[in-house]
Amino acid sequence: MDSQPHIIFDSQKYLSRRERAIKNTARHGKNPWFLHDFAAQGAIDTIAATIQDFENGLEIFSCLGQFEKFGMAQNLFGENGKIKNLKQIEPSSSDFGGIDCISQSKSLELDGQKYDLIIANSGLNFVNDLPGLLVKIKNALNENGVFIGSFIGNNSLRELRETFMHCEIEEFGGAGMRVSPMIELESAVRLLTRVGFKSPVSSVESLKVRYDNVFSLFRDIKNMGENAAFSQKHEKQLNRRLIAKIADCYQDKFKDDDGRVFATFDIVTICGWA
Repeated sequence: MDSQPHIIFDSQKYLSRRERAIKNTARHGKNPWFLHDFAAQGAIDTIAATIQDFENGLEIFSCLGQFEKFGMAQNLFGENGKIKNLKQIEPSSSDFGGIDCISQSKSLELDGQKYDLIIANSGLNFVNDLPGLLVKIKNALNENGVFIGSFIGNNSLRELRETFMHCEIEEFGGAGMRVSPMIELESAVRLLTRVGFKSPVSSVESLKVRYDNVFSLFRDIKNMGENAAFSQKHEKQLNRRLIAKIADCYQDKFKDDDGRVFATFDIVTICGWA
């Protein structure tokens, strides 16, 4: 494993935004965590399809407790369920150390308790040292324990990436990253094998989400704490003229017949055995 992973994200900034988004959920007119909800339900479906029962389970990035809520509705927990006990961790921006405050968070010191199942719904895209975190997770699993991770796939928000690139090339003569890079499905499966997981499997589901305009999309991204948190600032700052141009371009290229715009989100689920 690389001792010094490449630092792409300011993961403390990401966690701070995520904490604020979770805290402010009740203020929004709608549920901004629909992607997390979808991923949690996917993890439940994966667990229901396994023949194993799990004495001790751990959920990382527990958010608002959607996995537990949906699982209880399907009798997943308790004496007669597939998961007997569940511990939940939501990494904190104030509880970290080292160069990557997610993978090195004190709350993710998993060397003591051993688990039969570990779940990570969202959040993996903002981990600089993802191999290091996966090694931690694998070492915290009992023999034949299961890891299930879900994340927003790299094909997500392709419309927004294309629009930013087109407008910035016209405005500045070149384009940089405005939307966070996301994990490729194939890379995630290879990474599971690399750190020692057995029989890795994966699946992807694509969602088309419709909005009144691109600003509604921006609000959703912010309200779920998924806005970009790069460690280095973009050399070209956004201005009102460029933002207006982006909005007009997006509206022209990615609208349905009723005038509403759409955005693509891919939810990738990976699974491996220790």
